[in-house]
Amino acid sequence: MMKKFVITAGLAGSLLFGSQAGAATYTVKGGDVLWKIAYENNTSAAQIMEWNGLTSSMIYPGQVLKISPNNVTSKYTVKSGDTLYIISQRFGVSLSEIITLNPQITTQNMLYIGQVINVPSSTKAAPAERQVTGQDIINSAKKYIGAGYLYGASTTRTDVFDCSSFIKRVYEENGIYLPRQSQDQANAGVVVPFSQARMGDIVSYDTNFDGIIDHVGLYIDPTTILSASSSKGVDYSNTTYYWKERMVKVTRIIK
Repeated sequence: MMKKFVITAGLAGSLLFGSQAGAATYTVKGGDVLWKIAYENNTSAAQIMEWNGLTSSMIYPGQVLKISPNNVTSKYTVKSGDTLYIISQRFGVSLSEIITLNPQITTQNMLYIGQVINVPSSTKAAPAERQVTGQDIINSAKKYIGAGYLYGASTTRTDVFDCSSFIKRVYEENGIYLPRQSQDQANAGVVVPFSQARMGDIVSYDTNFDGIIDHVGLYIDPTTILSASSSKGVDYSNTTYYWKERMVKVTRIIK
């Protein structure tokens, strides 16, 4: 079953690392969302929910969340050929979790045979999530090619869109809830260089050169976006000329 995550702009907070038998924690700040906290800490929202006994992805400022396993009571003796990554896979946890549990290891590659390290005493696997891909986003978007343009279009309508209602719609169909406005959507994920853009990333533009993001589209390839524009409705646009000089940034929502 696909989990739904509400994403808003911004991420701020602090990491607190306790003893070897404890867990790394994160203090929620205003504007934080579970998806982004998980992304920044190399884990999943489902895993954070499990570690904290949460039944929904809703969080509140001041809440302290565990972002790594706790109750470390087991030890593991390093064998020939072991690396921290191999050990993490053996115990079904992320590399960052193993590193957190072993602050005495300052260099990942400096393991030696016979070394004793901390590992989770037990690891309950989080419910399997089908990871949404950029292709999923584009497949949803393609269904609406030919739809008209209407500024301020309701997000419940699929016959007409404006640029941000279109983006919101296609992500929502894949279980990811974005803000409604272009500026907020552009700030909802992780900024990546244009040279590293992937299909389904959000490309934002300042069409009036006034410092305000007023258009967003979906990255298809280095010269193409799919968006809802006032001139064409939902359609592909070549970014070589008009759009190129107006581009502000590329935002990645899907890890």
